[in-house]
Amino acid sequence: MAKGANDIILRDRLQFDIDANGDTSLVYGRIDLSDYVSIPEAKGLAIKEVRFQLRTRVVADNGVWPNYMGPASTAAFGPNFEFNQSVKVFATTTAYENVVDVGIGSPNVLCVFDKQSKCFGMNGATNAAIAIDTYEHMFGTPDLHPEGYDVVTDLLIGIACQNLTDAQLVSSTAEIDVMLICEKKKITNKDLTQMLSQAQDV
Repeated sequence: MAKGANDIILRDRLQFDIDANGDTSLVYGRIDLSDYVSIPEAKGLAIKEVRFQLRTRVVADNGVWPNYMGPASTAAFGPNFEFNQSVKVFATTTAYENVVDVGIGSPNVLCVFDKQSKCFGMNGATNAAIAIDTYEHMFGTPDLHPEGYDVVTDLLIGIACQNLTDAQLVSSTAEIDVMLICEKKKITNKDLTQMLSQAQDV
């Protein structure tokens, strides 16, 4: 989305830890919007787009997040193996306790980014007949909220990872860059009622 005449661009960088198993339990970073939102002053933001960039801290690899996120060798796996890796990142104004509850139909969720990779094959001992598949999709605000998602609070960025055993990722501190394209908005009672109604949707 191109920046409009009345749009503002906000940026932040959040860090998260990946453990020795390649996992990150659901954690949140908070983007402070207090300079732009206030219910008593009827100030809000219409968030038109959220952009995520996953980044590693491996200097030799330029910080580029690997497309395939699994192990370099599958020799340890038995015959007919399948090994999956996944990352989910989302923006929300509600802190969910369980990442499996988060989707584009979840209340107060602005957008969801899914990234997956998989290796599978017929013989783990010899590394024969191995295939790799990768996938990523961004369910973004232009698709879900084309006129912008109204917020009157800070924004939470949630992330959860599973089986990221690539050498760049396992036992590391990784980062996610966030860019918001927003427009300042006067919040009316109708807007507040709509927000409350959406928060109660199933």
